[in-house]
Amino acid sequence: MKQDNRGMTLVELIIAMTISVIILGAATLFIGSAQRNLNTATSVIDLQMESQVLMEQLATWIMEGNGVKVDGDVLVIYSIPRKTNTALPPGVTMPTDSEKRIIWRKDDKLYTMVVDGIADPDADVTVVTDADATQEHCISEYMKDFTPVIDPVNKTKVKITVQMETGVKEYELENEITLRNEWLLSQIGGMLYEEVV
Repeated sequence: MKQDNRGMTLVELIIAMTISVIILGAATLFIGSAQRNLNTATSVIDLQMESQVLMEQLATWIMEGNGVKVDGDVLVIYSIPRKTNTALPPGVTMPTDSEKRIIWRKDDKLYTMVVDGIADPDADVTVVTDADATQEHCISEYMKDFTPVIDPVNKTKVKITVQMETGVKEYELENEITLRNEWLLSQIGGMLYEEVV
């Protein structure tokens, strides 16, 4: 029997290399596409998670407050101390001044700040300046839109809509939150369900 020891011809080598390049190219495209899809899915999930955590935090602040005010896209949540005629035990004092948490959007970021020492929440005026929009007060960096609205019928309900965006990905979340400490307002003459237009 005669053996063929000639090896591969140049044509066979070129065909083998062409097939290898096609297979490697297809594998590279497949892996690149999978990586892009993973990055897109990760950024969408991150955006959804951040907006849901943010909405939970906003709901907590609103439910812990007992008065709200909306001025455009600025939400103000008041914590007004309860007034009582009941004698307090010796050594116990009740706070007399209120505090407020201001939440506002500026330059696609959402900020919050607490201001205390408010003697009269009914007469309080909310003013935030560019100097207040610092990294220390920033709670979200992807805020495309922030819309707080007080329900015109049930003024203890606040509807919050947040629209977040990173790159070309957007996510919108809406929630209606009821002040659970609203009953305290009957103790102070009822205030602060106010929407400034």
